[in-house]
Amino acid sequence: MRIYRISKNQYINDLSGEGSRLYGGRWNHIGEAMLYFSQNLSLSLLEILVHVDYPRLPLDYSFLEVEIPDNSIKNIQSIEFIEPKWSTEAAVNQLQLLGSNWLKKNESLAMKIPSAVLQPENNFLINPMHKDFQKLKVIKSGKLDLDPRLFRK
Repeated sequence: MRIYRISKNQYINDLSGEGSRLYGGRWNHIGEAMLYFSQNLSLSLLEILVHVDYPRLPLDYSFLEVEIPDNSIKNIQSIEFIEPKWSTEAAVNQLQLLGSNWLKKNESLAMKIPSAVLQPENNFLINPMHKDFQKLKVIKSGKLDLDPRLFRK
């Protein structure tokens, strides 16, 4: 399966999970390395845009397209059991616990989870410490050339 990531230019080739280890994320606590990918490049961009003011969106982003074996993905069918609603900020502690438990079990290279930004689509959590991490194959990378219409008020 091919999945995508967007990052600042200087970090695009860093697949250590160091950023999420230092700052935490929606699905991981501070101190735990994790990589965040999306099923589409466009979803990756949406995941960035929800965290940045449009007029202040930096233009120094790049993308990465990678391939991972289909059999290395744990598929989460539903997380509707999480209360409060899993897609809200109030559920972040529970999502971090779920992601942390997955990392600790070390049972799969990737976990497929629904996107809170666009729920019919999926994101992929990657465990950079998993034994199959070397099976992650970089297909393509490049600088993002974002349309200036994104920056209109």
